[in-house]
Amino acid sequence: MPDLSYYRQEPTVLQATKSKESFFFLDRGAAFLVPLTLYTPSLKLDLNPVVKTDDNHEGERRRPLGQGEARTLVREYCVDDTTAQFKRQLPRNAFFQVLSFIARVGIGLWLVPYLVHHLGRAAYGLIPIAGIMTQYVSIISQSVSSAVSRFLTVALQRGDTEEANRIFNTALHSYLALALLQIPVFGVIIWQANHIFTIPHELYVDAILLLMCSATAFLVNLVTSVFAVPIYANNRLDISRGINVVRQIARLMGIVGLFLILHPALRYVGYVDLTLSVAECLATIGIGRWLAPSLRLDRHAFDWKKVRQLTTMGGWLVINYIGFLLFLRVDIWVCNRFIGAEAAGDYAAMLPWSNLIRQGGQLMAGVISPMIVIYYARSEMEQLIRLNGLSVRIFALVLAIPVSVLCAFSKPLLELWLGESFTHLAPLMTIMVAHLVVNVGVLPLFSIQTALNKVKWPALVTVVMGVLNLALTISFARYLHWGVLGVAVASAIVLTLKNALFTPIYAALILGQPWHHFLRSYVLGLLFFAGLTTLGITLDRTVHPRSWSQLLGIAMVVGAVGAAVAWAVLPRQDRRQVINLLPERLRIVLARFIAA
Repeated sequence: MPDLSYYRQEPTVLQATKSKESFFFLDRGAAFLVPLTLYTPSLKLDLNPVVKTDDNHEGERRRPLGQGEARTLVREYCVDDTTAQFKRQLPRNAFFQVLSFIARVGIGLWLVPYLVHHLGRAAYGLIPIAGIMTQYVSIISQSVSSAVSRFLTVALQRGDTEEANRIFNTALHSYLALALLQIPVFGVIIWQANHIFTIPHELYVDAILLLMCSATAFLVNLVTSVFAVPIYANNRLDISRGINVVRQIARLMGIVGLFLILHPALRYVGYVDLTLSVAECLATIGIGRWLAPSLRLDRHAFDWKKVRQLTTMGGWLVINYIGFLLFLRVDIWVCNRFIGAEAAGDYAAMLPWSNLIRQGGQLMAGVISPMIVIYYARSEMEQLIRLNGLSVRIFALVLAIPVSVLCAFSKPLLELWLGESFTHLAPLMTIMVAHLVVNVGVLPLFSIQTALNKVKWPALVTVVMGVLNLALTISFARYLHWGVLGVAVASAIVLTLKNALFTPIYAALILGQPWHHFLRSYVLGLLFFAGLTTLGITLDRTVHPRSWSQLLGIAMVVGAVGAAVAWAVLPRQDRRQVINLLPERLRIVLARFIAA
């Protein structure tokens, strides 16, 4: 390790002053220019720093700093460190994350019974079926998009306009080619829809129109998704989540408006979704061009080497997404194909609650995952490991609160939400959400795999376990005659084996930690979930809530008790770390009321 003690002298000897776009480190008679990107907190350094010599300076002139040495000094003296920038953007991003989540959940919970009552169970069950048609190609687009986001973000951060345009145009033309290839494939699926899916005769025309709208909307989003990368590169989650809020509200107004003006029909759901997809894509293109004006459409910028670069990184992600599809998208198909359309409708009606928990976990993970990647990029592995351990512990404790409420009050909730005829689905809801304390709680660990580029074994394990999940769900539903409960049980067993065992062990090993390092992180959450669920069941049997006010009141009591206990059982070091991650004003306010 070179001796940098000379450069670590008093501020009068080594000064760090910030200009609009650069940091200048002033040595005795030499100034080293260190450009600072404006897109993200990441720093980029010139390989050959410019040296300006003061000929009048008396004393020894030191050699120019190397890139690694300059980076070390930047970390020591730069006031715009990663954590500080994260704190500044956190309130805005978190607000819009929460707002988007509330809009999605609130509108979704209201819209499900509305659609079920106006369309019927069988017709409603076809809405998620339409998504399955495009799911197989979305695994390709999502994996390529992950690679595009990574490489294009790096190029934009470094101000490498030529490289950014090569990646941008290569990705855009690749998406166009993929979209053109999918048109005949979607055409065949729609043509043979009655043989692939179980569609009631009276719903056939509406189902075909819904599938056509779903396929077209997917292709539109696929082609224009590359324009959303600058939003990610600028860490502007507030913009993307704001668009989501507007879309959710517009979707609700569009569906209800068409049902009232015309009549309830499945096709109108497809019309609204297609219209909003086109509008969202136009808005994304405009915002993307505004945030990254240096990006230009240029067919000559297409580069086959970039195609290879993007597909190499995305290859294992494709395999991983295939396994994801086998885990989380075949259950509704198994219900439709092997049990019946009404059973699929019942299962689909319970999905919003499990999706609610998953979306909540993704919301929290979306705030943490950029930090994990940044810490890895800056070789700050201790902070990365500490942040992941803290995240898993907090995720498990936080998720245990809503999951325990849903499990304990599933029967009165279904009676008030969908009606008394749906209360027999309470065990199904419990099975579908209980395991999510662990399976969603480990979401921060997936960012480790991406950051360290260790995605091969997770992809293989996900595919193998996905095939096992498909086999078990069909066996339980068709041969053991367990119905929709069998589908839910099979999915819960296989997903828990993967996420509760393999994912934390693998994450610990690739970080050079003991194999059980992250296993301990969610054990406390499981014990907390068991105790809180027991409390909720006791209150349910004692009070017997029969109105929304009673149910919400009891749920708030359980939630408040759970939040207080969760904060109390969290280790003191974790509590301090949580408070330190908050903005300064919020930290001061919380310090008056919460002991750390």
